[in-house]
Amino acid sequence: MQTPAQLMTDPVNLAWNEDGSVKIVWGDAHESVYALPLLREKCPCATCKGTHGAPTTLIVRQSRGGMPILNGKSAASQAATTVKRTDPVGGYAIRFTWGDGHDAGLFSFRYLRSICPCPECIARTAD
Repeated sequence: MQTPAQLMTDPVNLAWNEDGSVKIVWGDAHESVYALPLLREKCPCATCKGTHGAPTTLIVRQSRGGMPILNGKSAASQAATTVKRTDPVGGYAIRFTWGDGHDAGLFSFRYLRSICPCPECIARTAD
């Protein structure tokens, strides 16, 4: 028998919505819907987390070295928020391969539940 904590982090269904978002129904019947830009922003890999865990963001500007930094309107950022492939990782995570080739982030089910964007979960984490 599963504990309540396991029910919260064990998906019973993962699906793509028509709008391209990812929907997960959890063992406790809670439903989470993740827009792809949110998932890319919350990528848990070391590169995306930045130095010492400081999060990076998709921003509009040129770096001092002339290298473009992604923004929400560029072709590069559109590729960065498009999923080319998904792969299960063991029984605990999912890996997204993004349109720009990035695939280093392992989204554990526990992590996905912790970043659920629904109002109920946001209110719970704000307390």
